[in-house]
Amino acid sequence: MTTTITAVQGNNIAPITLIDLDLNGTVYYISSNYKAITHNSNSYTELGAFLNITEMRDELRHSEGDLSITLSGIPSEANYLQKVMTDPVKGGNVTIYRGFVDAETQELIAGQVFTRFKGVITNFVIDESLNFLTHENDYAVTVTVAGLTSVLNNMLRGQKTNPDERKRRYPNDKSFDRIPILFNTTFDFGKEYTGGGGGYGGGGGGGGRGGGGRGREQQR
Repeated sequence: MTTTITAVQGNNIAPITLIDLDLNGTVYYISSNYKAITHNSNSYTELGAFLNITEMRDELRHSEGDLSITLSGIPSEANYLQKVMTDPVKGGNVTIYRGFVDAETQELIAGQVFTRFKGVITNFVIDESLNFLTHENDYAVTVTVAGLTSVLNNMLRGQKTNPDERKRRYPNDKSFDRIPILFNTTFDFGKEYTGGGGGYGGGGGGGGRGGGGRGREQQR
């Protein structure tokens, strides 16, 4: 289904990127705009050129592909460096929007915000460099985000075959209780049945044959 974007039909186009970044349950709203804007009642912090995102491909079919979001020149009111170092951020949800602002006022154009990407954080990297002017270290935080297609392809399907997993799903089911015992048991598949001498014959001379059977068993 096609979407008509009226903002691109103008002579002076000013696109921006808006990001909802979930770090351990706290959602940060940031944008590539040079002025704070509001979307869906959320205020997006302006990062301007300090926000960098790897190229996103527009494809007809969904395919696997990760992208990286780099946050440098971190504002004091949102310490992303401290956040990624102290909290488990892996698995956080990320949504990226493409919006359009007025080229003169830098205000967001109503109704001209479109979802471009949704994914999950899989990794992060911290880059450190020395600022020769201030003689202090500058930091940049880069988070790697996997698209939903990659997440779905890597999902575990089915159930683990152990009692704990079974009890978690079905507390009263005992069908997996003996799996640890069976797991540590060696089965000699193909071995001949040695149930007893009676199986070789019976009565009269058959006793001698039965004895021979027992002898063969002892030799084996």
